Amino acid sequence: MLRFVAAILIVLAPALSWAQPKPQPVQLSVTVVDSSGAVLPGATVTVTGLDPVNSKAAVDPAKANADGVATVTNLVPGRYSVEAVFEGFETRRLPEIRVRAGSNKQVVMLPIAGHKESVTVGQDRQTAASDRGATFGTTLTREQIEALSDDPDVLRQQLQEMAGPGAVIRVDSFEGGALPSKSQIRSIRISRDQFAAEHHAAGGFNIEIITQPGLRPIGMNFGTRLRSNGLAGRSPFTPVRGPERFTNYNAGVNGTLVKNKVGFGIFAMGTDSYETPNINIALANGERRAEALRLRSPRDNYMINGNLDYAVTLDQTLRFGVHINSINNRNLGIGQWDEEERAYDMENLRGEVRAQQIGPLGRRAFLRTRLQFTWTDTNNVSAVEARTIRVHDAFTSGGAQLRGGQHSRTLMLGGDLDYVRGNHSWRFGLQVDGSRWRSDDSSNYLGTYTFESLEAYEAGRPRSYTQRIGDPNLQYENYQGAFYAQDDIRVRRNLTLSAGLRYEAQTHVGDFNNVMPRLGITYAPFTGGQTTLRASWGIFHDWLSMNTYEQTVRVNGFQQQEIDIVNPPFPDFNELSLLAAPGNRYVLGEDFALPRSSRASLGVDQRYRGIQAGVTYAYIRGGAVARGLNLNAPVNGVRPDPRFGNVIEVVADAASRQHQVQTNLTVNQGALFPQNKSAPLINFKRITVFVNHTLQFTRNNSEGAFNVAPTGDLDLEWGPANNDVRQRFNLGVNNQVIKNLGIGFNLSATSGAPYTLRTGFDDNGDLIFNDRPAGVARNTERAAHHVNLAININYNFTFGPPPTAPPGIGVFFGPGSGPEIRTFEAPGKYRIGFFVFASNLLNRANYIGYSGVMTSPFFRQATAVQNPRRVEAGLNFGF
Repeated sequence: MLRFVAAILIVLAPALSWAQPKPQPVQLSVTVVDSSGAVLPGATVTVTGLDPVNSKAAVDPAKANADGVATVTNLVPGRYSVEAVFEGFETRRLPEIRVRAGSNKQVVMLPIAGHKESVTVGQDRQTAASDRGATFGTTLTREQIEALSDDPDVLRQQLQEMAGPGAVIRVDSFEGGALPSKSQIRSIRISRDQFAAEHHAAGGFNIEIITQPGLRPIGMNFGTRLRSNGLAGRSPFTPVRGPERFTNYNAGVNGTLVKNKVGFGIFAMGTDSYETPNINIALANGERRAEALRLRSPRDNYMINGNLDYAVTLDQTLRFGVHINSINNRNLGIGQWDEEERAYDMENLRGEVRAQQIGPLGRRAFLRTRLQFTWTDTNNVSAVEARTIRVHDAFTSGGAQLRGGQHSRTLMLGGDLDYVRGNHSWRFGLQVDGSRWRSDDSSNYLGTYTFESLEAYEAGRPRSYTQRIGDPNLQYENYQGAFYAQDDIRVRRNLTLSAGLRYEAQTHVGDFNNVMPRLGITYAPFTGGQTTLRASWGIFHDWLSMNTYEQTVRVNGFQQQEIDIVNPPFPDFNELSLLAAPGNRYVLGEDFALPRSSRASLGVDQRYRGIQAGVTYAYIRGGAVARGLNLNAPVNGVRPDPRFGNVIEVVADAASRQHQVQTNLTVNQGALFPQNKSAPLINFKRITVFVNHTLQFTRNNSEGAFNVAPTGDLDLEWGPANNDVRQRFNLGVNNQVIKNLGIGFNLSATSGAPYTLRTGFDDNGDLIFNDRPAGVARNTERAAHHVNLAININYNFTFGPPPTAPPGIGVFFGPGSGPEIRTFEAPGKYRIGFFVFASNLLNRANYIGYSGVMTSPFFRQATAVQNPRRVEAGLNFGF
């Protein structure tokens, strides 16, 4: 053993000697944040010596970089006082700190104060460029935020298009919740290549939304949005466009209840709308039916958001939030191949209550804790109670056979502790989720006939009859958690090494080997800080979906059975035959493991004046991907266990591979020209441009947890993944060339999604209609590409005496020249805004619903279009 240890030390000796940090001059890094925990780029930090050896030395003030960190170098060890100043915030002074040899770090929190002027600040550009969190990201300007849609659903889609595929949205550090109203959004930052241990997902893209209750005297705002029925687009498959309506009302109140102590914001929104569904089906005797139906699909959406900030002390802030969203949809499930009787209604109620603590813990640590309770209730009701008749990719008639729903209660507790010491920046974190589920969801309880073709339907020869029987009521719980540690080591001024470790575990999964190391290097080679290079690697795991788990608990052959009868009589059916027929089962494999992926990336971020460009290549190798394995597939037409039909076991032995090149370009020059009374009426420099392009190749051999390979051979299933959209492009141009008039264009384009050719017949006799022609792989066909042009025009003006309150605060980044702190001078008491928003302005036919079934009359044809043109106009008023 001693010889083995000695040999290891000899081998590692050169690496250990290289890793030994070189002696560095004494330096102090101060992170400046506000009461919400957000960093304050541009804050001024002044350090004054308190000992005889350092009190006479002149130390120049330092400006905080894009990560909110001000660095003072060439100090001598001893005692110092630290003063942090940021216009619009109270000045904060640490009377005495101890600075030792090497790197020292402190955290200072500033509460909001009164009026401030605009100021442009500099920074240590090379040091900022090598910070892990300061580069490879884009902060949206106020003009870009104003150009986004006011509809939370459209806003989510726009942000995902801007960020790239797989982006994770966080609102005030919480994932998975509803988006706030746009009026409550303080800032939006899109971060790329996120590899640190604090991140669960391997997507590499994060959208961080920060809200703010209100910093001015109590004010109110009202608004309304209407959709123009006359300007709406028509589907090319229907001769006449059906009517539609969209009416939205919103109101909010926000402001300061107690100066520098309590701020709040309340926003309520209600939407009353309906659309006309289109149908496009093939009937017997060669007839076609393509029309706008004579019924409506109403949607009522009601939402309320509330936020409150409470400054417990000068350093510690509590944030509370509540969100309630009620959505009622009627006449869903109609369109494409589904006839009118397939309609069903759905009610969805979701609520969230949040609490956060934010503040420093001593002089070297910063603590953020969060608590969230979420509840969801869904309920479905079918319009018609009848058996279903399905002819593959031709038509589907009969009842929707949906009733009941799911009810969940989830409690999440998490926290992050940042600790700085020397040249190390540590982050320790923990998050635990516990949920309780109750479900009475029922489907296919009256039975479904499946026909392989229209000819079989005309002859009255269904291939199968399926029906679920048994008790649909069940209850279960789920617990999952993660803890992580991350250290960003400042090796040199321009070089940061990041090393982290994350561990996750989940009930219902016996696999506990979920250790996930993360490594990264961020390097700024030039003194100007315009260029940043990064390399990273990490292992990521994903959770077991509760929908997957519920299916294995519900249809386990005992709680419920899924009866599947081959060549049943039609149209008369003997219910007693269900008792003797074998049933399908779904089970979770004993060796099921959490899906994992290994991600490696290389990237460069380049900044010059008002231009930022970046490109990142990532390779993701996925393993333990879930798929369905049929344990009771027919062999020569006979099932091994005649007591059951298909026994689908969810196993984790599939794989995936992905190559991705993400390119982005941002021209933020327009943000450097504020809109105020002294600004010129016309200025062509008030323009911002955002370009994003993703080239991606994704391949796998699984289509989902319950999807069975028709050949049973995973090697023959390898091919493009269902989400293998090769190219995605997004161009956003926003301008306020004319003062107070904002015009924004957004052009998005995606290449076609893949789909698979299928025979339409049950060739292997397992009653799963996924059989492909001999020699044909998965996803060999491609749909047409999609293009969408959207425009947002808004005009805002104020009048009346301004309220006595601090102005709005904006932080904008002029790449390569440091952040520019913009303020919006106190506006008039009354504010009025008008806007027009149009999606798919040219009404381009973006075709969807392609059929790969060879027996379908629509084989290799599109059957519908996505999002025809919609035009909305609105008015906002505030005081």
